[in-house]
Amino acid sequence: MKIDRNEFFKIQAKFENIPFTQTEEWLLSEYSDKLNDIVYFVDSLDDPQICCWGVPIEKPIIGKYLLLHGETIHEDISIKRITSFYREIIDQNFSTVEVSSINYYSAKFEIGIRRAGFIRPLGLSLSPLTLIVNLKEPFNFHRNWSRNVRKSIKESVRFQYIENPTNNEIHSFIELFNQLKDRKSLRFKLSEKGISKLLEKQRYKMFFVYDKDDYPLAARIIYVMNKRSYDVYAANSNEALQCGATYFIQQKILEFLRDMEIEEFDYGRIPPGTDTRDSIYVSKSYSGGEPISYNGQWHYSKKKSIDFLYSFAKYLIRGD
Repeated sequence: MKIDRNEFFKIQAKFENIPFTQTEEWLLSEYSDKLNDIVYFVDSLDDPQICCWGVPIEKPIIGKYLLLHGETIHEDISIKRITSFYREIIDQNFSTVEVSSINYYSAKFEIGIRRAGFIRPLGLSLSPLTLIVNLKEPFNFHRNWSRNVRKSIKESVRFQYIENPTNNEIHSFIELFNQLKDRKSLRFKLSEKGISKLLEKQRYKMFFVYDKDDYPLAARIIYVMNKRSYDVYAANSNEALQCGATYFIQQKILEFLRDMEIEEFDYGRIPPGTDTRDSIYVSKSYSGGEPISYNGQWHYSKKKSIDFLYSFAKYLIRGD
């Protein structure tokens, strides 16, 4: 059923785990200009097992399209309730619905969403893979990781958790990210306003590494929810690559989270393949994390012709 924003986030707060792409902070950071259009769904007010918010978008040819950045869900939910929830969503006035979930893969979820009428899109635009570091076990870093960390220590770099980020620190983060964006040819951009909204509550945490002259080399934003944590944004300078600071900041964050008694760290989507983005997978794999799959992308269209056109377009512009 559809509900309003205030009621939605009150219900969502009762769940044990909330993916960062379904948080209110993410909503305000990414879609502050669309708040009046956002739609909110929950399967039950009395006994909620699954809920999500989505972004309606008007697209040429396709018409009214709904983007769902995953869902907040109980692990013990039944297949029947998953199916019923998504059937109710597609009964709304949307020609196309896309789900992109960062919840860990569940065969039960796949059965449920397939029975609601969803299929895997022809052109998967996002990798469904991630790496999970078990923070309850001893670290198992690759020798290249350890070598880079030792290099950073020799350069006298300094790690800092920014408990209350200032405008200057947010500006520094954006500057570092823009260097990474240019280097990796990333298609999205960050704004100081968006990052500020993301950090308004303590669930998103900012970290920096500085050189011996207190010049920022690398930064990262991490989301923490109960015993889980997620890598959200990385930002590093060209100099950080030379002195190993990109590995140093990751190791220090993992140690910080372990000291907080967080149990696992999710590295986010990894893009193994034959192009230059494979280096992202390789560097993250040095953490010793275990590869797993998300529930990933699912697609529903009311007309097969729209389904084909949309999937073909996604295939042409597929990313990582």
